[in-house]
Amino acid sequence: MTEPGQNPAAILKQYWGHENFLPLQKEAIACVLQKEDSLLVLPTGGGKSACYQVPALTLDTLALVVSPLIALMKDQVDSLRLNGVAAACINSSMSLAEKRQVTEQLKAKELNLLYISPEKLGQQRSLDFLKTLNIGFIAVDEAHCISQWGHDFRPDYRQLGNLRKLFPQTSLHAYTATATAAVQQDIVAQLNLNQPRLLIGSFDRPNLTYRVLRKSARHFAQIVEVLERHHDAAGIIYCQSRREVEETAARLTALHRAVWPYHAGMADHERKANQEAFINHDAGIIVATIAFGMGIDKSNIRFVIHSGLPKALENYQQESGRAGRDGLPAECVLFHNSSDLQRWQRNLNDADHDGGHEGARRSLQAMSNYAQGIACRHRTLVNYFDQELEKDSCGHCDICLAELPKSADPLTTAQKIVSSILRQGENFGLLYSAQVLKGARDRRIISNQHDQLSTWGLLKEESNEQIKAWIDQLVSQGFLEREGEYQIIRVTPSGRELLRGEKKPCLLTIKTSATAADAVTAETILTPLEINLFDELRELRRELARDRAVPPYVIFSDASLYDMAQVRPTNLEMFRQVKGVGAMKLVDFGEVFTARISSFCRQHELDGNCRNNSAKIRISPAGREPKNASESEIKAFACFAEGLSIAETAQQLERALSTTRGYLSSYIRSHEICDPTPWVSPENQEKIKAAIAELGPAPLKPIFIRLAEKIAYDEIRIVCECWENGKNSLPQ
Repeated sequence: MTEPGQNPAAILKQYWGHENFLPLQKEAIACVLQKEDSLLVLPTGGGKSACYQVPALTLDTLALVVSPLIALMKDQVDSLRLNGVAAACINSSMSLAEKRQVTEQLKAKELNLLYISPEKLGQQRSLDFLKTLNIGFIAVDEAHCISQWGHDFRPDYRQLGNLRKLFPQTSLHAYTATATAAVQQDIVAQLNLNQPRLLIGSFDRPNLTYRVLRKSARHFAQIVEVLERHHDAAGIIYCQSRREVEETAARLTALHRAVWPYHAGMADHERKANQEAFINHDAGIIVATIAFGMGIDKSNIRFVIHSGLPKALENYQQESGRAGRDGLPAECVLFHNSSDLQRWQRNLNDADHDGGHEGARRSLQAMSNYAQGIACRHRTLVNYFDQELEKDSCGHCDICLAELPKSADPLTTAQKIVSSILRQGENFGLLYSAQVLKGARDRRIISNQHDQLSTWGLLKEESNEQIKAWIDQLVSQGFLEREGEYQIIRVTPSGRELLRGEKKPCLLTIKTSATAADAVTAETILTPLEINLFDELRELRRELARDRAVPPYVIFSDASLYDMAQVRPTNLEMFRQVKGVGAMKLVDFGEVFTARISSFCRQHELDGNCRNNSAKIRISPAGREPKNASESEIKAFACFAEGLSIAETAQQLERALSTTRGYLSSYIRSHEICDPTPWVSPENQEKIKAAIAELGPAPLKPIFIRLAEKIAYDEIRIVCECWENGKNSLPQ
């Protein structure tokens, strides 16, 4: 229990070790303290839980917290107890003795927070008992689950509307990370909130880098390329089916990655064991179906990969939002193709015979527009939730990083596409239309005599994937539209204006792979030695978590360990100042961490207690190098300095070629290398430079074509990067 008279700021510091509130936390806490109903919408990682945990301690009262997933309850309770907060949960996984113990604690008024499932609240016996308690306020987490307009509607949440009648004098507070304006209104109505205060935070997650790639025939290799830049990190891969989950997990296991499958077809005990294994490891990958809810409160997830298109943008915002909850950089990669969209469309058609799924159709269309769009990914997401992005460029998505170069002549290309679709009679889908433009001699095309069209083969030099991407981009910009069950491509009035040259589109050159040079980085002042200290502290955290049977991130987040590596506290007073160190954790972990840090500093002749010289971790735009290279990069840089080739360096470091290419790009940029001679022959240099002088250094494909496709992309990229460093001062 708390000391009398403490204010929320003091509670936050004492129990959570944080000096300042995050945006809207003060306002949300004030609503609880003033017994004013509220709805708080904050993105994942925005600190929603503190908005009901802090006031429970400030008021020294019992807060009833409705939470939909057992795993989330357990994580929250474990974390609270480590912070010295009296918390418990009641759910179906507990034994009778465990439930009886919680009941006795409640009767003795020993708890500040009780987590309970909506299903439990549907039992009259539970309600009768709860009405005997002095409940200070009720918090409904994941409140979007109550709305039929939301992406994760749960019927058991509907009964929560009775809470107002059952507890008429108790304030109600709803919390969610994902809610459009319509869903917000529905939450208020369904929960019978009484003149609630609406607190809507920014939906933007600037620490996340979003990328969208079209699935290719080598889709598994695409996934591996992303994983190669996330060694020794935790991540999630969402798949479209149980079969894909099993196959992906098996193939990654064969590559010696720590992987656990997770889907609804598994036995409960197996699924639970896999989830706990993932949660309890600092590194590793869980491969899961997007159709099955997974309670993950893990703060140090560094990447989320969607193997296919989700069915709603709300789903994507929430699922990708599981990355980077600790505020450190993380990457979100979405793979998609036209088949994904068609499958979701068929599912809606099969389920919707009376037109009742209009909301789901809008969400699916928004998801499709995000994947196929040409606008900033961050902007597209926040706009969907009726917000604006202040910056012109987010600096953290493939669009704003110019990873998808603009087409050299978008109007002419678009006119070819629109003209071809009109000449086909606007009666075919995406694949067929792309094949005609590619110049394919498919039996249907010949049968329809579309190989005789003047538009047949107009884009034969482009790949099928690129043509399909351009068609999708024209759809997203309103020049084309899909119609009917078979998604027939038709030309809109805007498309006809485009054909007359009255409107101009924007077309982007797609990518089907993302090289290691595109890695997401945290710009810090950590030296390589301090990175080694971080690794040692992570190992210590793992040992302590194992002894206490809790996930490592419950002991301390990665952000706290980064702070320790920067500050290097060697006494308890300095350790108290580390982010995330509250009073209880200072007592429980202060001595063991400061001892480990002191030993490391003595061994490596490092100064300790460096608060005045430290700097906060800053989010660096993806694709730009940190001031200090990683240990692997340093080793690679030494190889390149000796003149080793990419292949020789990859062999020496035991790294994949794609990863090593990324190291070379980092080396060229960070060392401002202007001479590509160690990696490109003088003869090829001259040819490439002549093409650059004619076409410019980007994109690479026109240069590749200009060189008759006889010089490898790797060599072209190296010369272009050196050209950018030296501009016209490249050695002749």
